[in-house]
Amino acid sequence: MKAKNIQKVNEVIYVLRNFIDLSSELLPYLAELKFSKNLTKEDVKDQERIIEVFKNYQFDKKISYLIIHSTILDIIEKSFNYLVDGKHSKDSTKKQLLEFRKEHYKLKINWNLIDSN
Repeated sequence: MKAKNIQKVNEVIYVLRNFIDLSSELLPYLAELKFSKNLTKEDVKDQERIIEVFKNYQFDKKISYLIIHSTILDIIEKSFNYLVDGKHSKDSTKKQLLEFRKEHYKLKINWNLIDSN
């Protein structure tokens, strides 16, 4: 692989990792907001901003499997949909978020190994 192509792949990995790490912070916070009974105006703004972030992301979900050998983008999308569609209970939402957390944890272990080399 040419150096130029390696650089592009590294950039994609960097962007993916940042989005996945961001999701690990935003999805649980969104769940907390969704199931909170007393939202402040600031909480409502936060909720709207988080929803906007996920609605506007433009990844091809196949990329995560091809580049990092994970279906994490599918899991993020599914977790987000669980949170915004309003059809799921708090318990089923927690289970979906747990699936995301488990996959994220596996990836973090792999990334830490790679980064330590």
